[in-house]
Amino acid sequence: MRSTDGASVPTDVLDLLQGSMDALPNALSRIAKYVLEHPEMVIHQSVTELGSFSGSGEASVVRLCRSLGFKGYRDFKMALAVELGRPQTPPPGLSSGGAYDTIRDAFERSISDAARSMDGKELALVATLLLRSRRIDIYGAGLSSMAADMLTYRLQRLNLPAFSFRDAHIAHEVAHGLDAGCVAIAFSLSGLTEDTVKFLRSARHARARAIAITGRASSPVGEAADKVIALSGLRIRSSDGILTPLTANLLVIECLGAEVARQRMK
Repeated sequence: MRSTDGASVPTDVLDLLQGSMDALPNALSRIAKYVLEHPEMVIHQSVTELGSFSGSGEASVVRLCRSLGFKGYRDFKMALAVELGRPQTPPPGLSSGGAYDTIRDAFERSISDAARSMDGKELALVATLLLRSRRIDIYGAGLSSMAADMLTYRLQRLNLPAFSFRDAHIAHEVAHGLDAGCVAIAFSLSGLTEDTVKFLRSARHARARAIAITGRASSPVGEAADKVIALSGLRIRSSDGILTPLTANLLVIECLGAEVARQRMK
């Protein structure tokens, strides 16, 4: 694609944003996260509106666009609009003509990416901490709250003292009851959610072991944790299906459950 001045610019905007998330500063990551979650809205927003809705500023929006190879925000929006207007073609190996091939492929890719990125040694260490814990507090905001509930259910089925929280204020308040014999686990797709950062910091302040399961290890959430389980399968592109990241979380949840059961049998 050509920019307004005739120069060549990237055309796969969403893939470019997704691949750049880990390397971007936090202010730019917030913008990238917003665009990935709301691409159809962004093409109708001004640079001021995008800066406001993403919790950043106009200068950060322009800086992000230029870091991705665009002359400015106008060229970025044009390329995004072109990408959203392109027809989706089924990937090789999948049956052609299926109405849900794209979604199925996104789920398969999410699980495959997560499996490649998971560190078995880290999972084993976390499982050991869970088995020794007097209490396990689990938190996630938005979509991540569903992952928190699922991990809680999985651990409770193993007779472990796990509790999940959807309300950030309650999660912070009860963190005062944690101590060195407890574990706090937080799920975060982007690694940028402020309430999740506060939850982990409160847990560490109480001397509990803080664990983050996130798609962006180099982030405020990752920095607030003692241990990080990084999952590259936590894609947040709405065009892939808004529940797609849960498949990656489900994989790590089941692997943790299996490791807990294995260690208990020793």
